[in-house]
Amino acid sequence: MEGQELRDGKERVRINLIEPLVKGGMVRKRGQKVEEHDKFLASLEGRLAYMAEDRLQALAEVVERYAGGPQKNVWPAEVSIMNWARRLQEVPASESRLVRSYLQSGAGDAAQSGGYLVELFVYLKRIGAPPNDYVLKGIREEAEDNRRKREGIERDREEGRARPRDLAWLQGYMDTRRRCLDIIKAKQERAAA
Repeated sequence: MEGQELRDGKERVRINLIEPLVKGGMVRKRGQKVEEHDKFLASLEGRLAYMAEDRLQALAEVVERYAGGPQKNVWPAEVSIMNWARRLQEVPASESRLVRSYLQSGAGDAAQSGGYLVELFVYLKRIGAPPNDYVLKGIREEAEDNRRKREGIERDREEGRARPRDLAWLQGYMDTRRRCLDIIKAKQERAAA
């Protein structure tokens, strides 16, 4: 998320989450400097910019409910807010720092050349952590199974006997692959600029 889209997202967070809570009496943690609190709010704006208006309003209710302090009016920790936000609306793959940075790294290059880019992407989205060597072996095996499945569906399609659900699976797989390639391409475009 960049440019105007990011600015719009930050404004959405400000209008639907931060301002209502501040107006309702939410305060910074005791002993926290004003500059630190302002950085905290700015970080929330940037990290939650992907969220829809209604989900931000729901998140505001959750944050209010779990406010800290003796009067229940102190902002919870950023990590708690981010965890609640993910339960309300999953971070899009293109916005997940983990997915983006991992696919744009040497590991992403290896996955692309090794033919397991989609499977790696799905794992990163589902688990939210980089795979270890054992898991990577399983990802490669799954990719090999999926390669055979794709070839079989494409063969059936050419012969006019592919089942609709198989075609739908193939379409989903190819759409996910395009998303992965778009994430990788974004890094290349930034490097070229």
